[in-house]
Amino acid sequence: MRIPLSPNLVRTLEQPRVGVVTTPGAASSGADTATAPEVTPVEAPGDAYGAQEAQLSEWVQRFGALASAVGTASATQPQQVACVSDLSSMKVPQLGGPVDGASVLQQTKDSNCGSAVAVMLGKDKGTTGAKPSTETETMDALESRFTNGDGTTPHELSNMIAHEGAEVTQASGTFDKKLMDDALARDGKAAVLVDSNKVDPNAKDAGKGRAHWVTVDGKDAQGNYKVKDPGTGKSVTMDAGALQDAVGTAWSEHNGGGMLVVEKAEGTTEAERAQRGGEKATALGNSDGGGSRKGAFARESS
Repeated sequence: MRIPLSPNLVRTLEQPRVGVVTTPGAASSGADTATAPEVTPVEAPGDAYGAQEAQLSEWVQRFGALASAVGTASATQPQQVACVSDLSSMKVPQLGGPVDGASVLQQTKDSNCGSAVAVMLGKDKGTTGAKPSTETETMDALESRFTNGDGTTPHELSNMIAHEGAEVTQASGTFDKKLMDDALARDGKAAVLVDSNKVDPNAKDAGKGRAHWVTVDGKDAQGNYKVKDPGTGKSVTMDAGALQDAVGTAWSEHNGGGMLVVEKAEGTTEAERAQRGGEKATALGNSDGGGSRKGAFARESS
């Protein structure tokens, strides 16, 4: 018995060659292209069931071999996974080493870095002519007049700076990069209240330090800030991220931190400078209120 077949079930099979595009570099592995093997023509079957088997056989020959060939070629190349394009572009706060040749006035007591900073800034930006014979005497005089000997609050430092003939013209409770850069462009300087361990290369991984005054008086060719530390008597370079971290740690660990911009103030009186500067210094956590200023208002202690 013969069963007539539909024309679309009986056809002459082609013998295809399929090129496989590989990823760059595949040539070195010898897998430029993968070619499917030739397909053997299938004789027209004698019934519908046989025709379906013929079609299945054709698909296996065409695509089963091709899939195997593609898999073999792909296995020679690593898979490319989407990821961060360049980890080196992730900015990490940087604290550099000491700067050679920098002149830094070192504190002489455990808690007089504030007066050391005032003397350095007064020397750079002050206008007062009459001074004691040595910087150490100036530091002692400022500490005795403006503090109780247990460190220096932001308001007290502002008063010291006013006494030395300069003025606190701006202030921020953070390390404000734009504020700092604008001040430096005007030849200004800054006193910055930080955690002491965050500005000392030998103690940066030692955990919590003490509330501490330093100065920023310029930038190097790489755009890092020049930080003078009276605690170590040295100058180090720090990027903005490292200074922001140092100020942030001062807030979290010592209840205060930030920066005081210091500039020249010709034609003004000490009282005028002290009043204006004192009002701005409150941004760093200063207060004229009572209580323990050391505990509540980040009195520097080293």
